[in-house]
Amino acid sequence: MKTPVRFLIPTSKLLLLHKPHITPLSQSFLLHTSPDSWDRRFPLHRPRGQHILTNPRVLDAIVRKAGVGSDDSVLEVGPGTGNLTVRLLGAARHVTAVEIDERMVEALKERVENLGLSHKLTVIRGDAMKMQFPYFSTCVANIPYGISSPLIAKLLFGQYQFCTATLLLQKEFAYRLTALPGDSEYNRLAANIRLVAEAELIMDVSKRDFAPVPKVDSSLVTIRPRSGSIIPVDLKEWLGFTRVCFSKKNKTLGAIFKQKRMVLELFKRSRPEKKNCINGEFENIVDLESDGEGESEGKEIKQVDPHELGLFRETIGKVLEKVGSNEKRPSKITNEDLLCLLRSFNQEGVFFQ
Repeated sequence: MKTPVRFLIPTSKLLLLHKPHITPLSQSFLLHTSPDSWDRRFPLHRPRGQHILTNPRVLDAIVRKAGVGSDDSVLEVGPGTGNLTVRLLGAARHVTAVEIDERMVEALKERVENLGLSHKLTVIRGDAMKMQFPYFSTCVANIPYGISSPLIAKLLFGQYQFCTATLLLQKEFAYRLTALPGDSEYNRLAANIRLVAEAELIMDVSKRDFAPVPKVDSSLVTIRPRSGSIIPVDLKEWLGFTRVCFSKKNKTLGAIFKQKRMVLELFKRSRPEKKNCINGEFENIVDLESDGEGESEGKEIKQVDPHELGLFRETIGKVLEKVGSNEKRPSKITNEDLLCLLRSFNQEGVFFQ
């Protein structure tokens, strides 16, 4: 019996024996987007929150879970060198990328040009918090942690009409953002967001998936504005109200509103001459998180009519009693109950702006 002749075929040639179907676009992506690791062509600034997401599976999952379609115009804030951008370009009709770092802008443009996809990308160099965004149907971004709260406020309260925002955020911030009444993390931020949108936690992302490695893990969150809804209350009044309510979120509302210093502060805010001085600019309402705790500390207390102040204190007590909120805690109360309490306060001349 003859011994069969065996041939050793190099692995590189063996792989060519079976070729999957690759379209020109997918081939281009394989050539140019596989090396998602940071090549250290220039130093990254950690204080600015410059951390490049390098895990290709996570990058693919973000685009997939964001549900980006061929008709979508995507807004991406902080694209960096384009690891997420090139994937968005493969799925969307158009991508607008806003980047403040000129070095990132040049790296992104070069990468997209090599892909032959420059016609689908608009790069705007500048501060995202100081510009008006062009039209977009969905926002997908790995945003710098330092602008998470003001950027979300700008998207939701800045008169933009979009379907979803899928954002990679600091894990702790994401859990606070998506918390529900009764959760230990429930806070003013979550209450303010739930006034106009639904926020859903999608998945956690390890800090090891970034370069350089940050100090904390991240989480992916999807925010869906309530379609066709009108904010059921004066927004500045609501934000001032939640600031007071969540100043001591685990105390009862009765204990919060009956503090001597709080009564005096609300008395001053509720006077007609004070209300007429309110500035309605958007920049004054972007703070969704601060609970206002300690803000009145050290402020000068001017003399007021003790009789008027006493009547005002009684009014606050009567409203709390009427609505049944004396023993309720901000961390466990729904937005519907908060709105009811705010309207009752306003009807009795108690204001929070």
